[in-house]
Amino acid sequence: MARWLLVYGTVFVASAIPTLEILFVIPAGILAGLAPVPTALVAAIGNFTTVVPVIVGGDRVRRWWAARRGHDVDGVGSTQRRERARRVMRRFGVPGLALLGPLLTGVHVAAFGAVAAGARRGVTLAWFAASLVAWSAVIALLTAQGLDVVADPDSLPQILDATARP
Repeated sequence: MARWLLVYGTVFVASAIPTLEILFVIPAGILAGLAPVPTALVAAIGNFTTVVPVIVGGDRVRRWWAARRGHDVDGVGSTQRRERARRVMRRFGVPGLALLGPLLTGVHVAAFGAVAAGARRGVTLAWFAASLVAWSAVIALLTAQGLDVVADPDSLPQILDATARP
């Protein structure tokens, strides 16, 4: 049991690191012999735990900055960056940033960009949670299916005994 906690705890922590995230941690865990479903679930939760402070903290900073500058919460006032952020948000919205972010910029940068552009905190949290779950499932499925095609699953290293898998 302690080894199981250590191994999946490592997946949790590694997926929370912005440069690693789910795109690298899930395939690495599955290649190391972990079961795909728990690996994907733990990685999604680990990644989301570090996205929440980015969204909540970013929203608070944006509100503070807007109040300090004398603008409303949506940041009325024109600068090039603000207008660019608004164009991106109008074109793709929070769903686009949430779904494309893990591939293009990383989920943390995308979440910060959504909040900085004026997205509501609750909507941003919901879309990024859904995106992480969906991407985790896709990545785990593709990794598991790809392994069956290119390697014999019994030849992969086993971090945990087969009887210790959840």
